[in-house]
Amino acid sequence: MRIICITDLHGDPGSLDRILSDAGPADVVLLGGDITNFGTPNAAEFLVRRSMQFGAQVLAVAGNCDSAAIDERLAGLGVSLFRRGVMLQGVSFYGVSAMPPWTGTMYELSEDEIAAALEAGRGQLPQPLREVVLSHTPPRGTLLDRTRHGQHVGSAAVRNFVEQVQPALLLCGHIHEARGIDRLGATTLVNCGPAYDGQYAVADVNADIAVELRDAGQGV
Repeated sequence: MRIICITDLHGDPGSLDRILSDAGPADVVLLGGDITNFGTPNAAEFLVRRSMQFGAQVLAVAGNCDSAAIDERLAGLGVSLFRRGVMLQGVSFYGVSAMPPWTGTMYELSEDEIAAALEAGRGQLPQPLREVVLSHTPPRGTLLDRTRHGQHVGSAAVRNFVEQVQPALLLCGHIHEARGIDRLGATTLVNCGPAYDGQYAVADVNADIAVELRDAGQGV
């Protein structure tokens, strides 16, 4: 299975088009949150439907610059992974939206709510084998959640879940400057980078996990 993961698009349709054109054929397109930049559910739906035109299965979570209303719209479109499990070609997908508490002015969830959402999604899948987690926020204390000031600001609940469950792959974004690949035990962790800059990730999920960080470039 070939997966394209796009995070932190922040409402930029031109970057979305460049990424999908650059990426080539895929089975699944994952939108990993901050689909909009404090935009409306209609704005999020526009970008989801634009992704659907690529021809792959689209699945998504919302980010801290989205909203609970956008999460509801994603669910209505049948693409949400927030508190939801989806099985495709023998691969289990589930995820969590938003970010841990920070300023109280964005789309934020408590660590308990984050943990419950991941458990709920996984619980909908019978005997998960190959598991892919889509989390807007990286696991705390990794290479992928470190700000330019050196602070680790990811989710402790996401980290605890990964350590306990050991999914094959976790894809995230949120911390733009912490793009990269890391590991926690048997789990490959990927911060895909900000899509508004043309950055994204491609993952091949087969007997092994192969991940490539790619750059479709910026528009003029």
